[in-house]
Amino acid sequence: MNNLNKILASITFLFSLIIYIMTMAPTTSFWDCGEFIATSVIMGVPHPPGTPFYLLIGNLFSQLPTFSDIGARVNLLSPIFSSFAVMFLYLIIVQLIEEWRGEANSWPDYLIIYGSAFIGALTFAFTDSHWFNAVEAEVYSISTFFTSIVVWLILKWSKNSGHTGNVRYILIIAYMFGLAIGIHLLNLLALP
Repeated sequence: MNNLNKILASITFLFSLIIYIMTMAPTTSFWDCGEFIATSVIMGVPHPPGTPFYLLIGNLFSQLPTFSDIGARVNLLSPIFSSFAVMFLYLIIVQLIEEWRGEANSWPDYLIIYGSAFIGALTFAFTDSHWFNAVEAEVYSISTFFTSIVVWLILKWSKNSGHTGNVRYILIIAYMFGLAIGIHLLNLLALP
């Protein structure tokens, strides 16, 4: 049934990605988004504390031949990373339920574990604050992605404690923290 888990994780990603792209801002919005789009294109410095890694990714997206409007190109960052955050939330919920209930052995167990995670992840996908950040050029969508992947890696590390090679999770968590700080400091909340 591991394939069912992978299929549902992929569906949460694709479904939220399609909805986010359909509702994405077609150009710049009149608040910080315009600043992030402009500074991504020119590799400038936005308001403090600065977002160097976001600007590098934004500059890459501004050069993609996807949309005629540069604002839409940089906006495309948010739907992609927000959809990954939704997918990782699905995986986090699955892991937490399996730790609490035990691994699934029957169809009712699969329905409870995977169905609950699927509904929970998609509910989060369409909450007002997440959806709002998922459709325009802002740092919060990528920051949510990094926070979700760090929490997922922490759970993987915890589940595999005592096994050989478990240190790799700590190393990738530290690396993700380093990348995330170049976007927003929100990820530091996952550290404690």
